[in-house]
Amino acid sequence: MSEDPGFSELSPKEYGSLTLKAGRMYHLCQEREIEDLWNLIVLAICAFEGMHTKEAWEFVLLNRRDVEDIAGVFERSNTPDEFREKLTELKEREMTQRLRLGEH
Repeated sequence: MSEDPGFSELSPKEYGSLTLKAGRMYHLCQEREIEDLWNLIVLAICAFEGMHTKEAWEFVLLNRRDVEDIAGVFERSNTPDEFREKLTELKEREMTQRLRLGEH
């Protein structure tokens, strides 16, 4: 069996990449009106990121809002440049909210 560090040991860059992929998958599932999209997202994470099912479920459940927010950015963007711009706006908005709440 291979080594599996799990999502708790992801670097910030790896976390961002995985959240982005999960958000895109969520958006694609919504577009196609897939009923059980969270199961499909978890299976995709397991298959393509080498994560165990339990860890993939923990990741999506703990980061559900971020995944849904990124899916919304995909939905509202028509070009890669527009996507990058809206993703930057989302990050800035979240950082501002965290600063207001006193989080670091």
